Amino acid sequence: MKFPAIPLFWRTFGLLLVLLFIGFGLWSQGIALRQEYPRAAALAGQLVTAVNLTRSAIIHSKPTDRTELLLELNQDERVGVFVREETDVIKPLPDLRMTDWLEALVKERLGANTLLAGEVNKQMGLWISFDMGGNTLGLNSYWLRLEPSRMEVRAQNPTRWWLWLASALMVALLGAAWTTRRLTQPLSDLAARTQALAAGQAYTPLPTSGVKEIAQVNAGMNHMAQALANQEAERTLMLAGLSHDLRTPLARLRLEIEMAGLGAEQKQAMIGDISHIDAQLKQFTDYIASDQAKREPMDLQALLAARVLRFANDPRGTITLAHCPATTILGDTQRLTRLIDNLLENALRYGAADDQPATVDASITVQDGTVTLRIKDHGNGVDASTVESLTQPFMRGDAARSGADGSGLGLAIVAKIAQQHGAKLMIVSEFGSGFEVKVKF
Repeated sequence: MKFPAIPLFWRTFGLLLVLLFIGFGLWSQGIALRQEYPRAAALAGQLVTAVNLTRSAIIHSKPTDRTELLLELNQDERVGVFVREETDVIKPLPDLRMTDWLEALVKERLGANTLLAGEVNKQMGLWISFDMGGNTLGLNSYWLRLEPSRMEVRAQNPTRWWLWLASALMVALLGAAWTTRRLTQPLSDLAARTQALAAGQAYTPLPTSGVKEIAQVNAGMNHMAQALANQEAERTLMLAGLSHDLRTPLARLRLEIEMAGLGAEQKQAMIGDISHIDAQLKQFTDYIASDQAKREPMDLQALLAARVLRFANDPRGTITLAHCPATTILGDTQRLTRLIDNLLENALRYGAADDQPATVDASITVQDGTVTLRIKDHGNGVDASTVESLTQPFMRGDAARSGADGSGLGLAIVAKIAQQHGAKLMIVSEFGSGFEVKVKF
C-alpha cells in the first residue's frame, strides 16, 4: 500500500515537535537529577536535627517519664518515636540515587550503624534508627518515623506549575509553526508558480530578497520563466509569419488552378490538396498559440449546439446532440470552439465502421459541481495501450483509425486547451467499442 506524500510543512513541523518534546524531557530530567543531591542533603540535615533533638529530649528526661514522653511525641501524626526491637520487620528504602545519597549523608553524621527504612512492621514512612549510647537494643535504641511525604517532590502551587508548562509548550508550538512556515513558504510559492507556468497560466515573479539561497533560487526561476516567455513569443511570431508567407502563394496557386484549363476532377484534386495544406497550417498555428486563455462566463451547451449545427450536412456522418440544460462555465469561447470542432472533426473522420457513415453522440452532463463534455463515435476504436499517447503532438492512432489524413495535432490541441481551462481530459477506447472523449470542467 502506497501512502500519500506528506507536505514539507508537516514533515518539518513534526520533526520540530519531536525535537521539542525530547528537549523538554531531557531538560526536566536534567533539572530533576541536578536537584536530587541538594534535596538529599537538605533532608539529611532535617533528619539529623530531628534525631539529635529527640535523643536530647530522651536523655534529659527522667527514666520514669520516658514512656509518657514517647506517648506525647507519638501524638503528632507527622512524627513518631518507637522503641526498636529485634523482631522488627524492616523494608529498606527504594533503590534510588537520592536515597543512596541520603543514607550516605545520614550515616556520615550519625554513625555507620544507623539504619534507614521505608517500612517497619508494615507501617510505611521514613524510618531512621538512632542509638542512645548502649551496646544492646532494648530501650537504648529507637526508631524515629517521619511521614513518607518527606521523600516526595511536591510543588507549592501545582496549578501554577501546570499553567507555566502549558504556556511554555504553547509558545514552543507557535514558534515551531512560525519557523516551519518561514522555511517552507518559499518552497510552496516556488512549487505553485512552477505548476502555474506548466499549466500555461500567467507567471508572477518570485521575490528575490530575503534569505540568500532562496533569493538565488527565485531569481533563477524568474529568469527561466522570462526566457520561456521570450522563446514562446519568438516561436509564435515565427510561425505566424510562416503561415502568412505560405498562405499568400497558396492563394495564388489556387487562383492559377481556377484559371488554368484543367479538367474538373483534376482541378478539384489540386484544390483539395491546397485546402489540406491550409488546414494543417491552421492546426500548427492553433497548437503554437499563446498559453494564456481568457476565463469568462459562457454557455457551454449553447456553444456545443452551435458547433453540432455546423456539421449538420457533413456527408461523413451524423451527430446526435443529447438534450441538456444551459450550462455556464468560465472559459475562452474561441478556444473551446476549437476544442469542440477538433473532437467533432475527429469523430466524423475516424468514426466510420464497415464503410458506413459515422454516428457520433454529443452531450453535456452536470454532476456534483463537475461539467462533463462527452463526444463518442461508434467506429472501430483504437488499442487501449495507445490511448495515452494520442494527446502527444504528431501522434496518430493505429491502423484501425488511419484511413484519413491529418496533422496529428487534433487531440494535442484539445489536451492543451483543456489544460489551459483546468479541465481533465479522459479518453476511453478499445477495438470494436468506438472512441470516447470526456472533458471535465
